[in-house]
Parts: sequence; structure tokens; C-alpha cells
Amino acid sequence: MNIRTLPLLLALLLGGCSLMSGQTSQVKTCNRSVVLAFYEEALVKLRPRPAFDRYVTDDFVEHKPDVPEGTKAATIDFLEGLIKEVPEPKWEILRTVSEGELVFLHARFSPAPGAPHYAIADLFRLKECKIAEHWDIVAPPPKQSRNPNSRF
Repeated sequence: MNIRTLPLLLALLLGGCSLMSGQTSQVKTCNRSVVLAFYEEALVKLRPRPAFDRYVTDDFVEHKPDVPEGTKAATIDFLEGLIKEVPEPKWEILRTVSEGELVFLHARFSPAPGAPHYAIADLFRLKECKIAEHWDIVAPPPKQSRNPNSRF
């Protein structure tokens, strides 16, 4: 477990999202906690199926064009296939922003040790403290960068 996410996960486990739903800042914290816990389990620990079972609604909608049908089951299959295809995938969360039912996550992805990094922007919509919808933008490693500032 990432040490940065421990306090948020504890708040989620001890307080529960439904108890926090009345206050905006607490809802943001709860939603952010859910997304961080989901990302940690599904991608960092490479366990998408249990993460989807725990943190995602049954009527989840995926907007990624690579996922056929855009359903929960299709998204799980897509992620499990991706994890099998790449030698040692690694996702790293860099920053998050939470606003109401939306959580934005900026991440770095590497398909193998030493491989160039992909930049990932994920947007999650939550409903009753479960992930209900997901969009992403994936930028492959640049062939050449004229900008001295990193994407990360």
C-alpha cells in the first residue's frame, strides 16, 4: 500500500462514504479515497477484477474507445489482457483533483522497466461513493520533445 493513500483508505473504511455524503469536502475526500484505492488495487497491484467488484457500480460506463461495449465486464477483460500483454506494467499516480462527483487523476505508465513512460489522464464519475463512469486520455512517449518541461 502506498503510504500517501493510507490515511484516506482508513477514513473510507472507518467512516464509510454514506456517512459523509452530507458535506461537500468530505464527499470529495471520500470520492478521492475510492478512486485511489481502486487504482492501487486494479493497476498498481495488477488486480482489476477484485477492484471492480469492490469499487465500481454494476452499471459502470467505460468511454475508452479500445474497450468493446464499454461495460464493466468488457473493461475488466481489457485490463486483464493488457496486464498479460506487457512484461511488467507499472502505473504511478502523480496527482489527483476532486470536484463533487468527479475525480481527475494524472498518472505515469510504463509497460516494462526502463521503457519510456506514457502520460495518462483519467477522469472518474462517482455515484454514492462507487465509480460509475470513466474516461481517459493516453499520450504515448514523445519521439522528441522540444519542451524542456516534463509531462510529469
